[in-house]
Amino acid sequence: MKEKKNLCSSIFKQKTNIKIYNHVMKRYHLGILSLGLGMMLASCNSGSGDKGILSGVSDMFDSGLSEESLQKALQSGASLDSTVYKRAGVIQSEIATLYQKRGNKPLWIDGKSISEKGKKAIASIGKLGLDGLDPQRYEFEKLQQALNAKESTEDNLASTEVLLTRSLALAASDLTFGLLNPAEVDKEWHSDNDSVFSFAEILQSDSLSKDNVLDAFRPANPRYALMQQEMEKWGRLKSDTAYMKYKDLVKSGSLSVLPDLIRKEIHSDDADSALIKSYQYLNHLSTTGKIDEELIKTAKRNPDDYITQLKINMERMRWLPNKMNDHYIWVSIPQAEIDYYKGGHNLFHNRTIVGSRTNRTPSLLKPMQNIVICPPWGVPLSIVGKEYGGRIPAKYEVYRGGKRVPNSMVNAGNYKQFAVRQPPGPAAALGYVKFNLPNKWDIYLHDTPGRSLFANKVRYMSHGCVRVKEPRVLASLILESQNIGIDSINTMIKKNRTTPINTDKIPVYISYFTANADSTMKNMLYLSDPYRKDSVLIQKLALK
Repeated sequence: MKEKKNLCSSIFKQKTNIKIYNHVMKRYHLGILSLGLGMMLASCNSGSGDKGILSGVSDMFDSGLSEESLQKALQSGASLDSTVYKRAGVIQSEIATLYQKRGNKPLWIDGKSISEKGKKAIASIGKLGLDGLDPQRYEFEKLQQALNAKESTEDNLASTEVLLTRSLALAASDLTFGLLNPAEVDKEWHSDNDSVFSFAEILQSDSLSKDNVLDAFRPANPRYALMQQEMEKWGRLKSDTAYMKYKDLVKSGSLSVLPDLIRKEIHSDDADSALIKSYQYLNHLSTTGKIDEELIKTAKRNPDDYITQLKINMERMRWLPNKMNDHYIWVSIPQAEIDYYKGGHNLFHNRTIVGSRTNRTPSLLKPMQNIVICPPWGVPLSIVGKEYGGRIPAKYEVYRGGKRVPNSMVNAGNYKQFAVRQPPGPAAALGYVKFNLPNKWDIYLHDTPGRSLFANKVRYMSHGCVRVKEPRVLASLILESQNIGIDSINTMIKKNRTTPINTDKIPVYISYFTANADSTMKNMLYLSDPYRKDSVLIQKLALK
């Protein structure tokens, strides 16, 4: 065996560059190319000649990317422009960490071509349109060209390897955090995204074996998946000639095709009256079951209008933390509704009253910490000044330095020196129940003595806090684990004593989405834009 190895070594030195010889022998001694060397030795022993030996050398060098070529591609790649790509520095660091952990071995190249995993990764970039993202932002066309190339040099393969990884990292970052900084778009957005961007760690895990590696970075909120389905639906309808013909007829005033148009949009076989009600419900219209001006105006909307609405709301969804548990409260500001979910089930769905257009309810994500039965109300100084001009009605109590003082001491010039409080009782502004989620904006959920207002379709009329219909029911569901039911709550209310009760730290999403799932998570609702926020986001995303 030793003589055979020496013979082959002699032939190598004669037929190849000494540098190549040393490289091959180094790999041989390391055991990296033992199979290839075995093939050469077999070829040498069989007397196949110089041609067969050199062919074996070529096969070994073409079996994959070398560490040197991959390092070269990593170093020669252009730096990401931080003015274009948010978190550019973090993305580049994650890419470097990924290849360092892999010992500079490729992820996507197998031999002389892109592997099956690489092909799936490129396909996942091509599907980003369903996220409202442009695949060309992530070099999809270049990756397609590389995929379709008949032959590639090692340098080209290395460049494709790095380009694909970088494109995936950019897409992963955008899916995790969004394209825009919400603080620069919406001054009333206070739902911090504290997601951890672990691109290198995830790509080292078994997620590479999945059909779409980017799924690991998409918002886990079930509303987002429903938005993706709607994006696919409207894209399909744009190419449906019969549907587009119906749309043109409705725009020209031919309303006889309205049922056919609606059936295309909502996939319903209901009779016309029920069909129209379903359509009105999904578009947040008055569910009269009748064809009116409001319905006709909505029916004239183009698919692109819905696609744009979905795009901006998918961006908002990416501003929230990437992960969410199955125990939370969701308040929809545009709908003025509330839902309580636990264990994947909706336990409570009801109406709310939210901030008026001049006293807007901000977008918040804070944990509930306690429920207060028979809460007093600390009247905000803004209300004391604007609505009472410093003159305090008798139903309120006034305090200074922790001591109660006569209401008459307060005037328009000194009211900021006092604390004004309304004691609990039937007429108290907070009603009988308050849900505390401490925050510097002093926003919370509460009961109200003005319960008749919940019957209104338009319920944007609070000073910013969220009034909840049937709050005792919600409180009893939240306190169920403490064996505090609605009877116990009613007993406490009769005593009219302020009683705080600690709760689990339940995440409360006070959210502003003009496209949002209904309480069943099965239907997408297209909502009004009461605070006129959509146009700003459309402009920032250049979606005109």
